[in-house]
Amino acid sequence: MSLPMVSSSTDEFEIARLLLIDGFKRLYETIMGHESLRDDDLILYCGLLQTVNKVQLIDRLGSEPNIVGSIHVTTSHVIFKAEDSAKEIWVPNGLIGTVEKGMLSVLGTPLTVKCKHFLTLTFLITRDKECQDLVETLNKCGKPVNITDVFAFENKERNGDICLNAEKRGWDRFDWAVEFARQGIGTADDRKWKITDFNTGYKYCDTYPECLCVPSATTTQTLIGSCKCAQPLTGFSARCVEDEMLMDAIAKTNPSSSTLYLIDTRPKMNAMVNKMQGKGFENVRNYTNLRFHFFDIDNIHIMRTSLSKLLEACHRAKTVSDYYKQLEASSWLKHVLALLECGNFLAISIARGISCVVHCSDGWDRTAQSVSIAQILLDPFFRTIKGFQILIEKDWLGFGHKFDDRCGHIGAFNDEAAREVSPIFTQFLDATFQIMRQYPCAFEFNERYLIHMHEHAYSCQYGTFLGNCDKDRKDLNLAKRTQSLWAFLDDRHDDYINPLYETNKYGFLGKINLHPSTLVIWTAMYNRFDTGLLPRENTNDVALSTMEHVGILETHLASLQSRLAELKLGKQTPGSEVMSDSGHSSSISNTITPEASKIPERISDVTSLTHNYTMDEKWKKNSWDGGQNIQESGIYDALFPYNENNSPLPALRWQSIRSADECSNIDCSAEFVTRGERRLHCYRCGKIHCRRCMMLTSDGVERICIACSELSQSNVYCW
Repeated sequence: MSLPMVSSSTDEFEIARLLLIDGFKRLYETIMGHESLRDDDLILYCGLLQTVNKVQLIDRLGSEPNIVGSIHVTTSHVIFKAEDSAKEIWVPNGLIGTVEKGMLSVLGTPLTVKCKHFLTLTFLITRDKECQDLVETLNKCGKPVNITDVFAFENKERNGDICLNAEKRGWDRFDWAVEFARQGIGTADDRKWKITDFNTGYKYCDTYPECLCVPSATTTQTLIGSCKCAQPLTGFSARCVEDEMLMDAIAKTNPSSSTLYLIDTRPKMNAMVNKMQGKGFENVRNYTNLRFHFFDIDNIHIMRTSLSKLLEACHRAKTVSDYYKQLEASSWLKHVLALLECGNFLAISIARGISCVVHCSDGWDRTAQSVSIAQILLDPFFRTIKGFQILIEKDWLGFGHKFDDRCGHIGAFNDEAAREVSPIFTQFLDATFQIMRQYPCAFEFNERYLIHMHEHAYSCQYGTFLGNCDKDRKDLNLAKRTQSLWAFLDDRHDDYINPLYETNKYGFLGKINLHPSTLVIWTAMYNRFDTGLLPRENTNDVALSTMEHVGILETHLASLQSRLAELKLGKQTPGSEVMSDSGHSSSISNTITPEASKIPERISDVTSLTHNYTMDEKWKKNSWDGGQNIQESGIYDALFPYNENNSPLPALRWQSIRSADECSNIDCSAEFVTRGERRLHCYRCGKIHCRRCMMLTSDGVERICIACSELSQSNVYCW
């Protein structure tokens, strides 16, 4: 690669960038055997650490033959590439959980890699020495020594135009003052609460934000003496006067009730044990109008063991009876139910006008879970895509949930550090999913949104979930050094839309069913990669693609009607009238309905054309062929693909999601690893492609495949 000599530092940086791109492309071609990368598709920082050839990938369920391929360990991913097929498996290094080497046999040495997003890979490696080297390499990649060693600090991918400003980059998504104002707290009309900055610079509490909202009557000294909502350290008989004053001030801010509920999320027995150690819970005799409520939400160690047993049931149970026995032994659904009961009690109490204070042992695990569930039930804003992000920023990131420790972002080199790992965030997402099942039309997002958020909370590809508290994130300067997960999710906004969502219909969800029979195992999460156990079609995806297709056809219809009106106007004198089929005259301006004239400007607007109708109305309004139901026939309309102006027409038929197991691009043929992956339809040919083989037109209106883009005269850019 020859490059001219330059003197400008800008040109030198550009040359360095081109060299890096060229080097990564060559690395990709070496691994994959073909060129399918574009400059902005993937991360431009990568280094090959180890390659092992002639490896067999063993199907966990035993229903498929072993696949021979090669393993490539890079500084960002572990990649398995099949020899005789297009199968590729990419696992970010941050998702590597445990690496277990089996006993050497005649066939080779088995190696099992368990990932944090519940993928289990079992390889059979011929040479034991190669297997041992691979174990050491994977352990180093999956357990970095320092948080700055994770891939988020080297991730240079670009999602659309997210680098234009901070808001699009995702780091300015949440503002404490804006959220307080939205809730009517600390405003000019609210004199009972005030916004304080006494914790500026995290002077008094590292795990609390710098901006806090407190009762107006509270003094700074009172806040300093009781600045963390956790168990009191008062021993058997000692008192914390500041804590008593704070509780009294909170109770007095509520004119509708003088009673204050103190919600202790721990089992009462655990609280009693802590009291023997000089911790415990408040003495009710020292507080005015205070009522205690205990909820049996177990600690992080119980939850860690519970999830481990659940995964054993989901992945290793041989019979139905074994599955149910192991499922009951895990008690996972019992723990999720306890969390829902606590959140529901909080929501109902607040809806009745009773103030609540929530605490547990430390205040960053069970507290975050409970208050988040309560707010999801109370406030429809938190059931939107953006609102859910605000909720996580506020109650998880803002109030010090220890993501580094709980998710195991850095290596646990001793038993004490390993004991800090616990699926607290996973459990919260599971509880949210259980609510979504009961109110499928109350959430703007679908379960794919929760699954991808869970994956990237562990992947360390983005800076959003790094650090144990907000202070850690500011000390690491993550907003400038890493990408935000919110920008990544924004770029795939259409993948997370719930087609059943009904805006403004559901307010307070006060009637959730807490009977144990209503809870189910979240198969799409815990068996995400067991494609044989999941439906071949996702109901939400079928509805979403149908609505998207209908929206495209309605847009095209509006365009044709507009064109027809122009042609009629060209043949008529100004102000003339045309005869309708009924024989009555009508002006040309009335031949186009307002609905038909709505032409969306971007893909995200396509489905909005159908959001004004109920689902039944959509199906009735948009059926064709003599009233027959819309069906995905998998037949492509090859007739008249271009109109008289040589502009491409949209496909009348789209490929069925049921039959799509791989990308339709012959040069790619990438296999869809999970049923949860979004199958993207090309607007021109109607075939399903993977994300790498799709592009957007320059105006952002059409999503087309590479083959159609080569035939089209429209400007396109990589997605």
